[in-house]
Amino acid sequence: MSEPIPTGCASIDDLLGGGFERGAVTQVYGPPAAGKTNLALAAAAEVAAGGAKSLYIDTEGVSLDRFEQLASAHARDGQTVEDTAGRVIISDALDFQEQEEAVRDAEAFADQVDLIVLDSATGFYRLERDRDDGGETLRTVARQITHLLSLARKHDIAVVATNQVFTDPDSDSDRVKPLGGNTLTHWSGVVLRVERFRGGIRRATLEKHRSKPAGETARFRITGDGLDAVEE
Repeated sequence: MSEPIPTGCASIDDLLGGGFERGAVTQVYGPPAAGKTNLALAAAAEVAAGGAKSLYIDTEGVSLDRFEQLASAHARDGQTVEDTAGRVIISDALDFQEQEEAVRDAEAFADQVDLIVLDSATGFYRLERDRDDGGETLRTVARQITHLLSLARKHDIAVVATNQVFTDPDSDSDRVKPLGGNTLTHWSGVVLRVERFRGGIRRATLEKHRSKPAGETARFRITGDGLDAVEE
């Protein structure tokens, strides 16, 4: 097994055992503005800075300005922003069907990349599920995740899928839960919850990992240059 994919943020990489694990799907979930996309973009920029490529399936309209900031921050000696950005293949999906097609087409790039990002896996699912009484939409998302998992295992690459949240009215806890529940969590080798606190501090909590105990946390801050570790 090759080395994991670093994010460039020491606290997150330490929490994950070096970064996003190859041969597995890492689910990163949390409320809006928690930092999910920034984590995914930072990993893609770090891969590109190292000379490899990433595939980024974008369902939410990623900020190109933000990506250029990260590409510039991660660029190494002699590299330009264009050098780094040119190693990230962005596949735009404007609806649920296009998301399904983009995930299916990821197979064509799997032997060329070290990282595949699906950001977000459940944005369109949230829109579709209200008129889906039979649960077929969730099954479709699960098939997408398992397809990406098969690519991760076959090609020894890392897959990151960001996920949105909901509040369970039947639960005694006020804490939000990931959309897709146990179905998506089952196929995720790693599950990382991200939360936002005062002062711009974010906390990542490891909820599932194949070789590390659940419950460990790391704090970080999103800056103009990327992600900075914050000491506990």
